[in-house]
Amino acid sequence: MTTLYLRNRWFEDLPVGEFHVFGSHTFSELEMITFARQFSPRPEYTDAEQARHLRFRGLIAAPWHINAMWMRKMVDYMEIYAQGVNDGRRNGAGVALQNLEWFEPVRPGHSITYTYEIIAKSDGVIRDRWGSIRSRNEAFNQYGNKVMSFEIDILAERSHSPTV
Repeated sequence: MTTLYLRNRWFEDLPVGEFHVFGSHTFSELEMITFARQFSPRPEYTDAEQARHLRFRGLIAAPWHINAMWMRKMVDYMEIYAQGVNDGRRNGAGVALQNLEWFEPVRPGHSITYTYEIIAKSDGVIRDRWGSIRSRNEAFNQYGNKVMSFEIDILAERSHSPTV
């Protein structure tokens, strides 16, 4: 594993174009069915036999399962990435999710790789302390095909309040 050295992560320190690969996850049939039974109980996600006769001709992961794994990979990655940073900064919340699309099914055994790229930063200041960063988040299967994409605006704490 590569050791990451991180300095400041204030709003001002985050460049547009910064890109990260959060990691990969291989979806198992059992995991997909377990998730779907609890959160999205439809036959194409919960019953392999019935799923063969439906639109996708086989069991697929519930789309929100794909997104839930993005969240897990992102949190795990950022915890490691920010390890040792004690600059008093707090992480901000996600405030707007947009352009969410699922492009093709994820099947048992598919390995999905999750990526993140900062694509824009706002000039505005929110409540005298936060800036807004827009990121593009994507997931690709083992064949390089995009299976999911969305953009999210998140708050990032500024290093100091701008003078008015």
